[in-house]
This record gives sequence, C-alpha cells and structure tokens, in this order.
Amino acid sequence: MRLGFAVGLALFAGATVPSGASAAPWAGRLPLQARTAHVRTQEPTSSTAPASATPQPTSSTAPASAPPQPTSSTAPPSTGPQPTSSRAPDSAGLPDPVSEPEPDPVAEPEPEPQPEGEEATLEGQRRLAAKDEAFHRHGIGVRGGITIIPTWILGNYLSTHTNALCRGESLGNFAVERGLLKVDGCNFYVGPEYTYRFSRIFDLTTSVGYQRLHTPEGYWIDNGQYDGSPQSLGGADYTEVDLHMMFMEVDFIARAPIVITENVEFGIGGGGGIGLGVLFGGVYQTPLGSRPWGFDPTTGEVDFASCQNLNDLGDHTRCTPRWDAGESGDQIPPEESDLDTPNPNLFATCTKDKCSKGDLSAFGYRNKQGGVPPVIPVINIILSARLLIKDTFAIGINGGFNTGFYFGGTLGYFFGPSSQDDMGIGPADGSAQRRNKRRKRALVRRTSTRGLTF
Repeated sequence: MRLGFAVGLALFAGATVPSGASAAPWAGRLPLQARTAHVRTQEPTSSTAPASATPQPTSSTAPASAPPQPTSSTAPPSTGPQPTSSRAPDSAGLPDPVSEPEPDPVAEPEPEPQPEGEEATLEGQRRLAAKDEAFHRHGIGVRGGITIIPTWILGNYLSTHTNALCRGESLGNFAVERGLLKVDGCNFYVGPEYTYRFSRIFDLTTSVGYQRLHTPEGYWIDNGQYDGSPQSLGGADYTEVDLHMMFMEVDFIARAPIVITENVEFGIGGGGGIGLGVLFGGVYQTPLGSRPWGFDPTTGEVDFASCQNLNDLGDHTRCTPRWDAGESGDQIPPEESDLDTPNPNLFATCTKDKCSKGDLSAFGYRNKQGGVPPVIPVINIILSARLLIKDTFAIGINGGFNTGFYFGGTLGYFFGPSSQDDMGIGPADGSAQRRNKRRKRALVRRTSTRGLTF
C-alpha cells in the first residue's frame, strides 16, 4: 500500500531517482519555497531526520489527485548533494551562494547643453574671448602721449602757419606747399585713469589729465587775406599760441582677444568717449603792419627789399613787426627807449625765430584773442591694444583723435576680488557656474543613494 503511494507520488512530481541513491524518492525535487528559504537564510534545520525517512503526510489518506504536503516548512536535510538538474551525477556538496553587495551608484555628470544658431557663434567667440577663471574688475593707471594737429588740416584755413609736430625743425615739401613756415616742439598729455571691466572684452575708463597745446611763434595769415602781392603780407599776424587744457573723459573700449594663455592676455580693439576740456592760457596776435620790411637788431639796418613773399615770413629779421598808426587805437607811438633795441622806425627786436614780447606789448595792440572758449567738448575716437600679465599688470597702446591726432600708452594695475563675467554669454559667466551646479547635484545624488538597501 505504501509502496504504491510512493511510486504514484514520484510519478506525479516527475522526479528521477539516480541509481544507488539512499535519499528519499522525492529528495531531489524540494518544494520551491523550501529551496528559496534555504538559500537566503543559510540556517540549519531545526531537527534532523534519518536520510531514509519518508515524509509523513498530515493525513493517512489523501486524494489521489493531490500531492502530499510536508509537515514542516523546512525540508529534511539530505546526505547527498543537491543536483542542479534532474540528471546531475553524485558529487561532493557545493557551498551555498553568497550574495555580494552591489556598489553605490555613481552619478554621471549631465552633458552641457550646446547652443545653436547665432548663439553658437556668440558662444564660440566668448570661449575664445575669456577663460573660465574669474578676473579682477578694478584697475588704476596712468596715461600719456603726444598730440598732433596735421598741417593738411590747418592748411585748409590758413595761407601760412606754424605747428608742433614732434619731429624737430625740418620742413618737407608737402608741408611747405600747405603754408607751414616753422615746426618746433611737441604737445603732450598725461593723467591718471580708473578702469572698470564689465567683462574681459569691454572696459569703461574714466580719466582726468593735462594737455599742452602750443605752437612755435610765427606769422599766420588767413586764406582770404593774401592775394599774392607784397602789400597783402601786411595782413599777417605775429601769433603766439600758449594754451593748456585740463580734460575729463569717459571712454568705452572693447578689445577682441588675440592671445589668451594662463599668464598673458592680449587684445586689440577700439571705442569712443566723451568729455570736457577746460582751457587756460591764450592766443596772442600782433599785426605785422603796413609796408612790412626787415630789421636787423645787431646792425640796426633796415632791409627795404625784404618781405616780398610768403617764404620771407619764416624769418622774423626779413619781415619784422613795427609800430603802425593804423593799428594803434590812440595813435600814440611808444618811446624808442621803451624798445629793447631803440630805433627811429620803431621796429620790434626779433631774431630769426621769435620777437620780444616786451616790444610787441609796447606797441599797444598785442591782443589776446577772445574767440577761444573757456570750455570745449571733447569727443574721443580710440584705437587700443593691451597686454595683460597675470590678470594684474597692464601695458596699453592707444591712438585716435580728440583735439587732434594722438598716440600714447598706458600702464595699469588691476586689483579687487575676482568676479565672473557680467556679459551673460560664454564660459566666463556660465561654464564655471554650471560646472559647480553639476557637482552639487552629483554630490546630493551620491549622498541620498548610500542610504538605500538593495
């Protein structure tokens, strides 16, 4: 009776018992729940049953169609190995599998969004224009240079004039053809400045300074006064330009980066500025007078054949100012003793290059011109190149036009807390911030996932 029941049970479970095995017929086919619990818990069974013992069902009789249920959730141990398949051969016992802990997940950085279209072009320009690191915004420095008013500009209004061109006393044919009689001296500007850097490209610079506006003493004739005759030379004015200007400017300069390394940054660009200039000094003029002649103070002789053309105006001993009753308002001539070189014709004492201001003042009509305004606007057009070393020391070269053409340089020192770019585009204001945000997000994910149980 029991043998038939066991055979039926084996057939029902589909188990195949290997030959020579001493285990129970159903030992190779443990219930799924029992095998799973055995692997996970790794605990021995609470009681040991003989290997040949046959499990007892909960009832002596059971329906033929239902499989028997064990009396315990833990299967009785078997002395033989647990086969991996129904046909595995006998072998030594295999160790129970050990579950290895899964490693903590590592948060991958999110890819940086790539701009498209026009924004991509601007982004590319900004990547070339600035490094990711912050930069110093504030700078102080000094500027200086020379200023020149070209002869071709003055030649449009004057038949003759003098000028300061910072090139010595030589005259070229081009300048002579445009009425330049004498060249000497050099005008300059100098002053402190403060720079605020909105970005690595764009600067705002404020400055105050001094500018010298001077020309050699000589004869100036307006284009409408000279008709080519010797008599018309009497319309020339002995002119002394002695002006000084204090200026205040605000300049806006943008420089495109040419070279950017860890230690050096070089850019070229330009911009514009506006300001005011306060003028000091003045322009003094003394008419040459009618019937102009030459006078040599060393000999006291008068050259009546001189002062016949424009070239003679370049030598003050060939065209010498003298007192003219037509120019004097009170018609009272000076005394001969009032002159540096007393002479009956009342000529001023002159050398080739200049005349005595005391003698000109004794004539009574050496006048300061009233057409010079005390304040003038300053409009600045700038070309600029700057070399920045270690984001601290700056060497600049500037040129352009304001009261005249100018060329000079700047020396600067940048300081203050490092700040990011304010322009709103590119790595100087975006990449570093986005990179920091990604790092923070990855740190938060890493911290939160460590507390999870797998």
